[in-house]
Amino acid sequence: MTLVDRSAPALDLVRTAADLSGLNDCLETVTSEGFAYLEQETRRFDVVIADPPAFAKSRKDVPAALKGYEKLARLAADRVAEGGFLCLASCSHNVLPEAFAEATVQGLRAAGRAGRRIHTAGAGPDHPVHPFLPQTAYLKFIAYALD
Repeated sequence: MTLVDRSAPALDLVRTAADLSGLNDCLETVTSEGFAYLEQETRRFDVVIADPPAFAKSRKDVPAALKGYEKLARLAADRVAEGGFLCLASCSHNVLPEAFAEATVQGLRAAGRAGRRIHTAGAGPDHPVHPFLPQTAYLKFIAYALD
């Protein structure tokens, strides 16, 4: 398992937790920006999970955020082995679920990958959505099975 994050302290916590769980032997951590890692890495993985920080902090950021999600999907799809799975997440409350889904599809298309969407989700019960505050429904998740 390879975990990539730009935060060395976050990866230190992961290694500590893995050590306590006896999982250090199967863990690799890489301190890097996600886009840079995906552009440089040549290995393919059975499962790739991309969960970036919020790309759209305000409405004016949405067009750039959608381009970012498309690029992330394209780069991450290139790292998925044939028959593998790609999971993409967004925590940008300004990006609507439909727009996020479309951006990820455009990224898959740009990567030349075909597949099926096998799961779409939002926040779990521990993260309730307030009926009068739509921005509380900010978590989005899509899983694809790629050919």
